[in-house]
Amino acid sequence: MMAEDNPLIQGILSEARAKAEETVNKAESEAEAIIREGHERAEREAEMEKRSYSVRLEQIQAREESARRGIDRLSELKSLDSVFRDVMAEVDRRLQAEIESPAFSSVLVSWIAEAAIGLDRKEAKVSFSEKTPVSEEMLRKAEALVKNETGASVVLTLDTERLSGAGVVLSSMDGKVSYNNQLDVRMRRYSRDIRRIVQEENARQNSR
Repeated sequence: MMAEDNPLIQGILSEARAKAEETVNKAESEAEAIIREGHERAEREAEMEKRSYSVRLEQIQAREESARRGIDRLSELKSLDSVFRDVMAEVDRRLQAEIESPAFSSVLVSWIAEAAIGLDRKEAKVSFSEKTPVSEEMLRKAEALVKNETGASVVLTLDTERLSGAGVVLSSMDGKVSYNNQLDVRMRRYSRDIRRIVQEENARQNSR
């Protein structure tokens, strides 16, 4: 009698084959799960790397855009500065030319009155330069202008001190307080308004 014909041995063999098949199936399932998990992990890592790359790319693009805006702004500021300097030079040129005109005395009268109002004293002495001489008649006109503008009375006298630059400086009689209305000071005083006008005109030109 052969071993294969023995029911006991056949039972053992069948059980062994069943266990072996179960082990193989389990191993295959585990292998498939490992492979599937590996694919999923690879996809997740690839997606994470893709997102990370996208974020880095956006950051680089944002830095490039910021740098570009900075360069554009710097270029605009340099252009505005150049235009502003040209405008200020032209204003200075025209004022210097106007100083040579006899009609400038009326402008100087208004500068004296403006300084008198700013100084806000009942009496003041007026310093001037040889380029822009001031007379007693001009002082009376300035006094009248102050009276007309503010209703206040002021007495102005000529100072013996001479200025190096065009324009006038009004001082209190004790010399402790003064109002500088020389040409270069006036230009600095109004430079902010001139720059604003230049910027607004530049923006208007660019919006066309």
